[in-house]
Amino acid sequence: MIETMAAYKVLTPWQRGEDFDDAVFKIAANFPIREFWSPNYMIEGDVLFGFDPNAFVQQLVSETGIVGPVKTIPTTMGEGGRAWSSGPIQAMNDTPERREERQAREVLWQIFKRFSRHLDLSIFNRGQESSVHIAALMFADFLLDNIELVRKLEDELKNPKVGCSDVMKELEQRAQRWA
Repeated sequence: MIETMAAYKVLTPWQRGEDFDDAVFKIAANFPIREFWSPNYMIEGDVLFGFDPNAFVQQLVSETGIVGPVKTIPTTMGEGGRAWSSGPIQAMNDTPERREERQAREVLWQIFKRFSRHLDLSIFNRGQESSVHIAALMFADFLLDNIELVRKLEDELKNPKVGCSDVMKELEQRAQRWA
């Protein structure tokens, strides 16, 4: 909670060098949180935190009397927003191009998992090899059916200034329609 808000730079009035005032920890220890699992692939309207960072800052202000930042932290993914996270994807002798291909494949898998009407995610919990094999084949078919968008996503990931939101939206729609 504190790391998240520090990243948004809203705790600076209660920060001394690398340390935070005791009030930050006191409030954090008693602040309401809810169970929260952030999806790897987030779209517009998805909740970003398991707590309300703005209410946290308001409570800090009221309890300490120190005027906090005027900045409001968005608590849901904004209109048209897309974001994804993936673990470190690295292999021996990786080239930059190969890393972008791996990253694109990871994003595509997250889109396919989230939006495909035909993918029963419970198959991964049962650990049945045949079920995982079927899901892998379905994903491979989805990639082949949309190879032009796969290549476009790879190209756009190579140039982060371009952005890939439109390609991701199109892939989401195709995953929903995919049969």
